[in-house]
Amino acid sequence: MAETLTLESLDIILEEAWQLLQQAVKDRRHPMHLGTFATVRNGTPEVRTVVLRGVCKDLRQLFCHTDIRSAKIEDLRANPNCAWLFYHPELKIQLRFVGKATVWYRTPLSEERWEQTQLMSRRCYATLLPPGTRVSEPTSGLPDYLIERSPTKEESETGKENFAVIETKVHALDWLWLDAKGHRRAKFEWENEQLSASWAIP
Repeated sequence: MAETLTLESLDIILEEAWQLLQQAVKDRRHPMHLGTFATVRNGTPEVRTVVLRGVCKDLRQLFCHTDIRSAKIEDLRANPNCAWLFYHPELKIQLRFVGKATVWYRTPLSEERWEQTQLMSRRCYATLLPPGTRVSEPTSGLPDYLIERSPTKEESETGKENFAVIETKVHALDWLWLDAKGHRRAKFEWENEQLSASWAIP
């Protein structure tokens, strides 16, 4: 990685950033398979860990799945601005993406993504109460028959009603490489589809 850190290599840095995320989508053990997703709620940042479910480099899109009843949906409906944070501890690379989100619910895209979702993952959308609901004791919120097993395909369909896809259209990336001899940082911004790239002080 250090060999690419020259003034002429911003395009390589950007390409490698997208490649890392493309790998993370395919490999659940990849350090960037889980990312931090941030929204704004009443002027206050709200962050949570989500699974990176899709990446489209050409259209600068990041995707995750969520429960339509979750608070982040209301956040995005009120303010679509959002951010993603990823970190690779071995490469010591941090990626911060900023963009605007679109929620896809009961659309061809969400239908397609639902069909591709494994039964174990569909189980997450079958909770009886919305995520974040206050309860009197610890519980997964799942119906009794799903507590210790994955649903059958037929059973999983009850969760379809709660399934949604969040698409983020990226308009900025802050890339940071940590190194004991001196960190390196680069900024990428898109305005009217035109890319502006520069090095920055870490």
